[in-house]
Amino acid sequence: MRVGIPRVLNLYSTGPFFRAYFEALGLPKTNVVFSDETTEELWVKGGKYGSIDPCFPSKVAQAHIHNLLFDLHTEKRPLKYIFFPILTHVPNWVVDTVDNASCPIVAGCPDVMKAAFTKEVDFFAQRGIEYLDPALSFVEPTLMTRRMFETFRARLDITEDENDFACKQGFKALDAFERDIQEKGRAILDTVEAEDRVCILMLGRPYHSDPGLNHGIPEEFQVLGYPIVSVRSIPRDPKYLEKYYKDDLERGRMKSPLELNHIWPENYSVNSSQKVWAAAFAARHPNVVVLDLSSFKCGHDAPTYGLVDSIIETSKTPYAALHDIDANKPSGSIKIRVKTYVHALKLHEERLQDARKRRGELEYAIDKKRLELMQLRAEQMSGRQQRDPALDAQMEEVRERIKQYEAPVPALTLEAPETPKGLVQLSRKKADGEGIVPVQIHTNAAE
Repeated sequence: MRVGIPRVLNLYSTGPFFRAYFEALGLPKTNVVFSDETTEELWVKGGKYGSIDPCFPSKVAQAHIHNLLFDLHTEKRPLKYIFFPILTHVPNWVVDTVDNASCPIVAGCPDVMKAAFTKEVDFFAQRGIEYLDPALSFVEPTLMTRRMFETFRARLDITEDENDFACKQGFKALDAFERDIQEKGRAILDTVEAEDRVCILMLGRPYHSDPGLNHGIPEEFQVLGYPIVSVRSIPRDPKYLEKYYKDDLERGRMKSPLELNHIWPENYSVNSSQKVWAAAFAARHPNVVVLDLSSFKCGHDAPTYGLVDSIIETSKTPYAALHDIDANKPSGSIKIRVKTYVHALKLHEERLQDARKRRGELEYAIDKKRLELMQLRAEQMSGRQQRDPALDAQMEEVRERIKQYEAPVPALTLEAPETPKGLVQLSRKKADGEGIVPVQIHTNAAE
């Protein structure tokens, strides 16, 4: 038995749950089949069944259903079911929100797809596939577990205990997925901070990770050496976040670094609230810059445009916005925007490096003065035939820090100097034929 799942919309953030659910019930990994990533060819081939014109991420769902029906469903390896749940609510790490609702267009897309592929011809029945679109809510795990059991009890011949176990495994897999991408995000953030570089935070919805929806824009920056982090890969460890939110927490403006009410009280849309929260994080982190991606006709993103602009403008964080992304890919325009933004990023990195240098010089001067005062204190105590072991330890600690500030004097060697870049060092064989030695070129006319 094979189950097909379209690689679209909020399944980008909840997919690990459903894969783990089916695998826990005994389906092999290869029998849980996701549709292919969005491409222009996939869209042209399968994007002809819709009668309305919503945002592109919703429109492209028909091409993914077509891909499952006519490409991944074969006579030798048929699909038994296409599973496209109506996700009314999805997980949210932003706390104390009004609601965690999905966009209604996104939530209703599975129903629209069923109508599109059954209105004139029932392609599911024609291909021997059953289409399943149960309504599920991740904020009500007990009800969700019950709905999954009602959907698959007879179809997979499972007991309620087996279903409960599979749902628990699904939630565990989803937690493991979130932890994994946060660890990767933390590694990138730590690296750019240590090297005075920047990483680009892609402000987007989960499905903007699809190369066909983001038009390869993140890859354009990555090939130029700028690592990309997603909204979901920002670490959510309170200890890590505390250093960036310390002032707001101490002043009582926030109860938790994961809340948003002090910025946006109307935080009912889950993906929109995550975007605004991520923008606020970027405004606090000096090594994070922002790339804001939004699809054409995204009604839930529209209220956040001004909010994100004001947050970024206040912090002077480098910011590029590419709104109204649609099926058409303006390659030339994208490349121009990328090059322009990269120039701004280079200037920002230079500012970070200058600030690090000035901070180091200041710390060096302070430590030198501190050591001078400590030595004066030690001499005064020595004159009174006194000694303070704690003071000696502090002096040694400061000396070690000063050594780290001061560049070591290179040792004198007899090795030939390094050849400048772009020049070729001429050499000749030794008399015994073993090895080569540099040729010395004399330019003194007297010689």
